[in-house]
Amino acid sequence: METITIGCATYTQAQAIAIMRHNANQDKTYSLAQQLITAKINVTCKNNDPSCITSPIAAADNFLCAHPVGSDVRASSSAWQQIKSTYSALEKYNTGKSCAPSCDTAAL
Repeated sequence: METITIGCATYTQAQAIAIMRHNANQDKTYSLAQQLITAKINVTCKNNDPSCITSPIAAADNFLCAHPVGSDVRASSSAWQQIKSTYSALEKYNTGKSCAPSCDTAAL
């Protein structure tokens, strides 16, 4: 992938890698973006079924339009509490515990 759209912004491969490497402990927009990037990549993996993750991907994109990466959403905020279950659904999908294996699992 040359670019990836997260929320309302399109990032280059280098920018997406920087987001993936960013410490997400304080700003939860990075946590969500990291899971969203991974989910979008996993959807492109061979033989992956995206049916269970389409809605969480859309919800995460909508959230990141309203709260762009780097907008300092804290874990204790009401905004994070509203999207936390979507984050969990993405994480579950990305670790192969949902409708499709993660790319790492699929490669085995």
